[in-house]
Amino acid sequence: PPIAGFGYASDVLPLTEVDDQVENLVLQQISQLPGVGGVNVLGQQKPAVRIQIDPIKLASTGLSLEDVRTTITNASTNAREGKIEVGPEGLTIYGNDQIVTAEAFNDVVLTFRNGAPVRVRDIGQAVNGAEDTKKGAWDNTGRRIVASFVNKQPGANVVETAKNVYATVEKASKLLPPSIHPYLFADRIQTIRASVAEAKFTLLLTAALVVVVIFIFLRNIAAT
Repeated sequence: PPIAGFGYASDVLPLTEVDDQVENLVLQQISQLPGVGGVNVLGQQKPAVRIQIDPIKLASTGLSLEDVRTTITNASTNAREGKIEVGPEGLTIYGNDQIVTAEAFNDVVLTFRNGAPVRVRDIGQAVNGAEDTKKGAWDNTGRRIVASFVNKQPGANVVETAKNVYATVEKASKLLPPSIHPYLFADRIQTIRASVAEAKFTLLLTAALVVVVIFIFLRNIAAT
C-alpha cells in the first residue's frame, strides 16, 4: 500500500494546468528520492488540444476526417527544415514547428477552395482540454483534484522515506503558483510510527518485567 497520498487543487487555474505544474515541479522530484518505488497519479489531466469538427461544414469542403488528421499532424512537427552546404561542409537546419495552443490550431490551413484558404476554424474549432476526459479524482468535499500516491521500494525504511517525501513536497510546492493548494489526505506513516512506538514500549516493558521476576527469585540486586 502507498505510504502517503497528496491532493492538488486550484480555484483559479484549470485542472490541466494544475496537472502540468504538479507533475513537472513536484512529482518528478519525489520519484527520484531514495526509497521511493514510484508515484501513481489519479485524475491525471495532461493538457492537450482537442479539435471539434462540424461534419456538415467538413463535407462542404470535400475533405475527409483523415485528410484533416494528416494535415494537422504535418502542421505540428519537429523536423528538418533544410540544409546549408558550404564547400565540403554542411549544416542541417532544424526548427520546432510544434503547435501547442488551440488558437494556433484554429489558423492551420487545411486546403484551398476558389483561391481562398480553408482553415480549422472554418469547419470547427480547436479547444484546450485534457488528453483523457474520462479520468477524474475528487476529494471528500466533491472538489476535482489531481491526486498522487507515493509507494516505497521493497526493503526501504518506510519512516525515513516518508520523512524525505514530506520534506520534498513542502520544498517543491513553493515552486508552484500560489493558487495551487497541495494537501495531505492519506498518511499511512502515522499508524506505522504508532506501531513502532508501541513495539518499543512493549520491549522495554518486557525487559523490565524479566528483571523484576529474576530479582524476585534471586533476592540479590548485584546478581540480578
